[in-house]
Amino acid sequence: MKTKIKSYLLMFVLAGTSVLTSCESFDSLNENPNSPTPEKIDPVYLLSPVFIRSVYNVDLYQRIHNLYVDTYAQYFSNDKYSSNVCVPNNDWTQQYWDAHWGWIANLNEVIRICEDNPKHNNLVQVARIWRIWTFGRATDLFGDIPYSKACDDSGEAAPYDTQKDIYYDMVKELAEASAALDPNGDNLGTGDLIFGGNVARWKAFANSMRLRLAMRMSEVDPNKAKTEAEAAVKAEGGLLSSIAEDVKIVRKNAYYLVDYGFYNGVSHLFNGGRMTMSYSMQKLLTNLGGIPFPKKDSYKEVPEYCDPRGPIYFNVTNEYNGAGEEYRGRWRGVPAGYTQAVSLEPNNVNKNNSRVGVYFVGSTKETDVPFTVNMDRDQTIMYYSEVCFLRAEGALRGWDMGGSAQSFYEEGIRASMKEVEISEDVIAQYLQSTMPNMYGTTVLFTDTKGENNTQLAKVITQKYLSGFPDNGWEAWNDYRRLSLPTLDPFAMPESGYVVEKGAMGWRGSLRRIIYPAKEPIVNEANYNEAVARIGGDKTTTRMWWDAQP
Repeated sequence: MKTKIKSYLLMFVLAGTSVLTSCESFDSLNENPNSPTPEKIDPVYLLSPVFIRSVYNVDLYQRIHNLYVDTYAQYFSNDKYSSNVCVPNNDWTQQYWDAHWGWIANLNEVIRICEDNPKHNNLVQVARIWRIWTFGRATDLFGDIPYSKACDDSGEAAPYDTQKDIYYDMVKELAEASAALDPNGDNLGTGDLIFGGNVARWKAFANSMRLRLAMRMSEVDPNKAKTEAEAAVKAEGGLLSSIAEDVKIVRKNAYYLVDYGFYNGVSHLFNGGRMTMSYSMQKLLTNLGGIPFPKKDSYKEVPEYCDPRGPIYFNVTNEYNGAGEEYRGRWRGVPAGYTQAVSLEPNNVNKNNSRVGVYFVGSTKETDVPFTVNMDRDQTIMYYSEVCFLRAEGALRGWDMGGSAQSFYEEGIRASMKEVEISEDVIAQYLQSTMPNMYGTTVLFTDTKGENNTQLAKVITQKYLSGFPDNGWEAWNDYRRLSLPTLDPFAMPESGYVVEKGAMGWRGSLRRIIYPAKEPIVNEANYNEAVARIGGDKTTTRMWWDAQP
């Protein structure tokens, strides 16, 4: 993985900025008085491009975030590619795999050149935290991956670490980096594209991620999960504490100066006629909370009652969203997993069904008027509401989360509702509702009558809904970890790519993405060892933390 520095960020030229594309040491570069070196530039700006690139340009966002993760979480459905029937696309996987190691190499280089210099302490800790965020997504796609020796500048092919070892080290790294951040130390300033140099917010983010990763271990390693979760809650700096502390990165068309396509991925895909509601999402939202569907008498095919987020999350079809005349006025999702031929039938075509709401992609919040697509919407990395639901789940398990499961559950709902500006009186009514959605889940925490209505099912259902539209990663992870929330199985998955095709035993999609096809060629021995250990390089192979029967 040794290549030269090959490009410089035009957007940071005045700050003397460069972007690294490999693990190569600065010492190996030819001296050029006109080239940036650690002595001539602020190393903060070596980190800035990694923030942008590791949240994916729009091509990678579509392929990995949307066509893989969002599809398997059933946030959206009905695209024309093989991924829609649970068959990964090797070219997409290879693109992500190659890009991921570039990001890790860059982060390793920032840490290597700065870790012995106290004046860059906070920069190093931020790089460590972001490296864990980046690794976390990769291991949750594939399972075992190179980790401890990845991009170590040795020139040797890296072995695959077990996912258990990776998780154990990730929570350790987050704990150490959070504790080492110094409010009186170096300020990353504008080079920090997440928090603008705010150390307190980095601490809270690191602790919140630690809680997230701890919960992921709950079914396979409950003692470790409890220890780490309780420590994260009690750690100095606390956790995300309001929707104002949602972790976001700015997505702007102007980032083309770094690379192609760093405007918002959701807006980009909507603009291309995609982002259609899944039928499972429709069933989760319908009737939940007992709130009347707004302007229902003006439409021809909408439910009587709906979670108030439903019509905001997904539009009623109309001419401005591209629906054909006979398909306008309906709020409808498409079952996940249709073959291309079925997905192209007029009744199932993306634009003839509900797509992601104008609230998230448009220049106006009104859904029935002309609008332009806003390409510069921020992308949320972590919602405050997720932290509330993590604490609610932990409290349900008997862990010390600093409060009751019900209080965290209700706070998570309030936070999610406030994200989309739902009024307090509607929230109060919603929290007391015992009207079940189409799967049987209700809102009122103490109401556990019927199927699919345990308190854990309520927590995970609300966590799933609250993460829309940017947090499909956690929705898919929870679905694999707990088989929650209740979702329909994929309708027409390719044989052999899912467990119990069409059955509700394990409810749906593939369990992992297979390694890219080049791996057994370029890293043969390590690949073979890993594949034998995990039980085969198959989409039906479980994550280490996926321990549900």
